[in-house]
Amino acid sequence: MPILDITVVGAPDDLTLASRLADTADRVLHAGPGRTWVRLHRLARADYAESGGEAREPVFVSLLLAHAPPDRAPLARELATAIAEVVDRPSASVHILFEPPGAGRVAFGGVLTPAPERTRVTSGAKWESIVGYSRAVRAGDHIAVTGTTSFDDEGKPFGEGDAYAQAKRCLVNIERALSGLGASLDHVVRTRMFVTDIARDWEAIGRAHAEVLGHVRPATTMVEIEALIEPWMLVEIEADAFLG
Repeated sequence: MPILDITVVGAPDDLTLASRLADTADRVLHAGPGRTWVRLHRLARADYAESGGEAREPVFVSLLLAHAPPDRAPLARELATAIAEVVDRPSASVHILFEPPGAGRVAFGGVLTPAPERTRVTSGAKWESIVGYSRAVRAGDHIAVTGTTSFDDEGKPFGEGDAYAQAKRCLVNIERALSGLGASLDHVVRTRMFVTDIARDWEAIGRAHAEVLGHVRPATTMVEIEALIEPWMLVEIEADAFLG
């Protein structure tokens, strides 16, 4: 489902504007009727000027697609033109930004500009070089932390047979990964917990999660899986964070 976050400077007082923009995006993105989700922000021109913007009325569109085309410029131009017609602006004033940042950035009516540079941290786990991944990656304000299991500071298994202890250690390791990229647990917006025996261990793992992240209340998912990469592992946790 395409998601558009649209800010219109000097937006007209039109209660149907969000719906009209969604219909337009459905058509341009070939998503099917009612498939595009639009969040509309109206910003007064005076407020935009006070924030350092020029005395004009641009439209900023953050676009999230499950599968963005390799060449995004044509789609950006088509979408900018269609949105410009709805809000009665020149197409050059409609700026399209493709998300996530790693997908590249398209702006100013379809001009392609580079994506934010990626920053990575490693934990030194043996699987990182074998599989070819990083413990965590930051792109812009977004941080993704790889599924993390329960190893101590020396890389040895921690909390064997104890789901609560393993979950707490997973979150400690996640916190360290975030710290290496300038973030903290307070920036976590989503976690995912993979459990080998959910009926037996969900309460212990959930308690550990609540103790560490209960003040943040991120979105989360807990699912049972058949096995993790080592037989002693009872839980693996991954996290997404946002610094904006």
